Amino acid sequence: MSRRSIAILALTFLAVAWGAIPLIVREDVPWQGLVTTRVWLGAATLFLLMAATGRLKMPATHRPQIIAAGVLLAVHWATFFWAIKLTSVAVALAVVFLGPVTAAVLAPRFLNEKVPGRVYWALAVAFTGVVLVVAFEGGGAEQETWQGVAIAVVSALTVAGLLLVSKAAVDAVGPLVVTAGELATASVVLSPFLGTAVRGTLDNPLPLLTLGILITGFGYLIFWTATRELPVAVVSVLMHVEPASAVVLALIFLGETPAPWQWIGIALVIAGGLLAAGDAAEEEVLSAPANL
Repeated sequence: MSRRSIAILALTFLAVAWGAIPLIVREDVPWQGLVTTRVWLGAATLFLLMAATGRLKMPATHRPQIIAAGVLLAVHWATFFWAIKLTSVAVALAVVFLGPVTAAVLAPRFLNEKVPGRVYWALAVAFTGVVLVVAFEGGGAEQETWQGVAIAVVSALTVAGLLLVSKAAVDAVGPLVVTAGELATASVVLSPFLGTAVRGTLDNPLPLLTLGILITGFGYLIFWTATRELPVAVVSVLMHVEPASAVVLALIFLGETPAPWQWIGIALVIAGGLLAAGDAAEEEVLSAPANL
């Protein structure tokens, strides 16, 4: 199996896992504590990994980009969690996932990526699926507020910037260094909420430790390792599996049965991912990267 195919599979499984994040956000913990726990535990996990492998050093190359990406990461996750607290998961996901679409459209201009036309068709199919999934989501509609929508827009814009700023740094210095540096920067930005994070983790250890160590620390590293192998447009399509996963997980763990249109939306998301994956396997859009 090629490295590109492995990257596609890794991103797909990661998107499925990240679909569980809104379930954790619904825990009775303030969003400030949730996002701060996520970045602090994630950063600690990766710095321990860097120390164990003898790579505990931040190169000067691309350091400004890594710091800028860390600030964007802190704002993106904070506003994403905040939006979920203020409005329904469906509305928050619908707005936030405009961010990867924006990054995919801008990638050829800012990253000089060659994106085959079929990937844009895949992106359109997947995004249509997301719209169907979230538009027919039941429950939580009474919580919708314009404030939540506005905050979700900020989250969408920052994730678009994060993808564009981080991609060049990842290609140059490697995903482990970039991921650890971004999480460390985000930890500093969110340090005023550390007390809330500690109290929330003590009250809800299992979900928050899972969120910080596995979903964020190792998950974010897997994300940038796989992203290094693929263009932003393909990454955007594959990550549309996340909201579809959230609907299925809600069915399994919360007993929320998707509407017929939502099942059609899930099918479109999967179809878009397969279309993008097939195109990525056929065309070499990026040069072969160095080892992690």
